[in-house]
Amino acid sequence: MQINFRNSLFFVAAGSIAALLLAFDWIRISIGLEDPVLNGFRSLFTVASFFFLYAAIRIFRTKKSSKPLEILRRLVGYGFFSAAIISTWGILLEGKGNSSGGFVPSNMMQLIATTAFAYGIAAFVFILLMTVSDIIYIKPERKVRKRFELFLCFTIAASLLSIFVGSPFLSAVREIAFVIAVFIAVLHIVSMNWIVFLTRKEKYKSLVHSLVLIVLFGYSYASIGPANLAGGVLGFYSPPMSEFAKIVFLFLTIYFSFAFIITIFHIPTSGVFEKKKRELDSYQNLSKVITNVMDTTEVLNNTVAVVGAVTQANKVWIELRYDGDGDSADEYRISATHRTSQYELSAFDFDPMRKEVRTNSRVIIHDAEEFGKFGLRNFPSKSLLAVPLTAHEEFIGMLYAAHEMPYAFDEEEISTVSAFADTAAVAIQNSLLFSKSLENERLQHELRIAHEMQLKLLPVSLPSSDKFETDFLSFPAFEVGGDYIDCSQIDPKRYAFVVGDVSGKGTSAAFYMAYMKGVFQSLSASAKSPTEFLMAANEAVGNTLQKNFFITLIYTMLNADTGEISVVRAGHTPGVLISLDDKSGEKVCRMIRPTGVGLGLEPSADFGRHLGEERFELKAGDTLVLYTDGITDQRDPAGEEFGEERFYALLKELSGGSATEIKGGVIRALAEFSQGTDAVDDTTVLVLKWR
Repeated sequence: MQINFRNSLFFVAAGSIAALLLAFDWIRISIGLEDPVLNGFRSLFTVASFFFLYAAIRIFRTKKSSKPLEILRRLVGYGFFSAAIISTWGILLEGKGNSSGGFVPSNMMQLIATTAFAYGIAAFVFILLMTVSDIIYIKPERKVRKRFELFLCFTIAASLLSIFVGSPFLSAVREIAFVIAVFIAVLHIVSMNWIVFLTRKEKYKSLVHSLVLIVLFGYSYASIGPANLAGGVLGFYSPPMSEFAKIVFLFLTIYFSFAFIITIFHIPTSGVFEKKKRELDSYQNLSKVITNVMDTTEVLNNTVAVVGAVTQANKVWIELRYDGDGDSADEYRISATHRTSQYELSAFDFDPMRKEVRTNSRVIIHDAEEFGKFGLRNFPSKSLLAVPLTAHEEFIGMLYAAHEMPYAFDEEEISTVSAFADTAAVAIQNSLLFSKSLENERLQHELRIAHEMQLKLLPVSLPSSDKFETDFLSFPAFEVGGDYIDCSQIDPKRYAFVVGDVSGKGTSAAFYMAYMKGVFQSLSASAKSPTEFLMAANEAVGNTLQKNFFITLIYTMLNADTGEISVVRAGHTPGVLISLDDKSGEKVCRMIRPTGVGLGLEPSADFGRHLGEERFELKAGDTLVLYTDGITDQRDPAGEEFGEERFYALLKELSGGSATEIKGGVIRALAEFSQGTDAVDDTTVLVLKWR
């Protein structure tokens, strides 16, 4: 509340008119002037002054409340003030009768007191009227506002017509307006919507407030009647305000009398209303859970708490279904509890109930015989309700509510819990999907890191000299893969090249690929021959590989001075040598496929028996290609494999170029053949070109 220019102006206007009327009244009393016409104009001026007072108070009173009890408390306070003004000022004022027996001030002090009393009563009547309108306008229908405005119109009309007491016709019209105003006041008893929304405790408080207001407003109405001194004082100063105040106090007395009676009748329904309010609040809480909460645990805990609050159940819990592996049955886990514990519930088998719920949508148990039917004879509750949690037609679990009273769940409550279950199921599934999404995002992030780390394990480039050149490509089918390629310079003239493939794909294969790099780097420098290297490598990885894992490998040792090559193979795809045939002069492809089995498949003694070694000498223009089967296994959109024949033909066609040109040709050919089809396996190729 604040004082601004407008309400200051209205206060000044009201005060100025009051001062002029005070001077006029003193002159009128002093000379005994009793002119009906002049008194009529004087009453109109008092009406104008009270209008400005009303306008100032209305602007001054800016803050309104929508809470009925707060409004009632303010009304009680204002009612005490108005009753106190009527009681104390009426006693202090002493007057003398005139020819009509009414009150007339005998001196200037009484005249000032009369003016102050009239404006004090007027101010509190206006404030009371504005305050009671706040409570009338709580959740009103449109007709309630119109009815209240109509009441004010007839009240003002009856008040203004009180000026013309000498006219029998206008007096009759005033009486009619008064009766209509009272009739409209009585009609307000059917529109006390604010009582319906009070809780039981608030209704009891409302009864006390209403009773106090009935006494205060009834006393005020009786005290400003014409037979009482306060009524005579107010009637002397302003007959319209006297009539207006009487109608308002009568309206307030009638209104709160009926409010008292209606509140009594609504007390028995308070429990139903509070229950509905709890349900509404619970729906709102669940809506917030669905829209704002993505933590599965919080969703589950909020759900059982909400159901417990609405049903007043002594036990509420949720169990979720988890798909079994293979032929195993689905698993059910208690995921949230309210007023009970997993330990207490673990003593009971709810499987018969689950089957019944999935068949008939719900189970309601109300007596010991029904508990026994589902194997729950010793269950510590008298009623049990079980409903399915179904989201998007998928059964995800069960919601249980147990009550210590028999026949605790009626149809309305069952319907409410079922609605909660449907809403909660969506929230739970959303949170589970969100958790999976976060987990997938975390895994994707880790795979990206693993992919970057794996790229760092690959050599940046392979060695070349004036006698040979090399190039390679290697990329996984997924974020990480199991293909391996590397090179090591054993001494100034000898180089070791290796291409490997770990069985399987993904992170496990990538781990063994990284392990194989360590094995190669540590053993290649000390191994005197390729055969010795493979024997040591098999020994190193044999005790490390998990069951069903193995590593295929092709290992080549090159003498850079002579071009002599030694090749060993551990179950890997054969190497390809493209060279000119001495007799025909045409390019031919020869498979380099010494015998051998994959690393980790057999103990060292057996592994060595299968191991063979092939040696040959490179000639000018020869090309040796080592690769993994991801190249030949690549498919086109129709599902046809790239195949060995197509690959060998491609190598013969490209063999005239440099090592880099051959690698680039292989990449282009695979891209054209696959036409965007995803790779089915990791792809690696190493090209060694003898100059």
